[in-house]
Amino acid sequence: MNPNDTTSFWKSPMTWVIAVIFLAGFGGIAVAISASGGDDGPPETAFAEVLGDSLPPFGESPDPAIGTTAPTISAQTVDGERLQIDADGTARVYGFFAHWCPVCQSELPEVVSWLDDTDLPADVEVVAISTAIDSGRANYPPSEWFAEEGFTGTVLLDSDDSDLASGFGLPAFPYWVVVDGDGTVVNRVSGALDRPAFDALLASAS
Repeated sequence: MNPNDTTSFWKSPMTWVIAVIFLAGFGGIAVAISASGGDDGPPETAFAEVLGDSLPPFGESPDPAIGTTAPTISAQTVDGERLQIDADGTARVYGFFAHWCPVCQSELPEVVSWLDDTDLPADVEVVAISTAIDSGRANYPPSEWFAEEGFTGTVLLDSDDSDLASGFGLPAFPYWVVVDGDGTVVNRVSGALDRPAFDALLASAS
């Protein structure tokens, strides 16, 4: 075959076989890169677990979790810092949020506004937990949502299986659990809250 005869080259069946194999392999590489997510943004879930006894599901009255010891949290922040949170003298108000939950979407800016207007005691921290992550649902990715709403406190990433939410007995979104400085559960509540309810959460932490 004339090496300058490109027409004959592309008429060769073997040429097309090689081309198809090459394109299929290239496509597989592209799919793999796309699935990995690359380095375009922070992770939205991470390894997370509760150490110790999980809290019973919320919903019974009186709440059986009140007065019990909260499990230790081992999780990663949205900024990539690894934390283990246990009874260290700081009371914590944990808020569990799902990015796709309409009530959560309405409540987070209210939380930010409340925190802007409230002087938290030095021994009380408000911690948001991003859970029930679903890239196929609205308001994804949650890391951008928390940043856009101006939440400046700690944001913990739950696991793919929402182990933190399960370990704290989450029934629905949003969900709040208050743990005092000794690691004792002092309050749990679920659903939309207003400012007086936020104030009550803070008061129970003190």
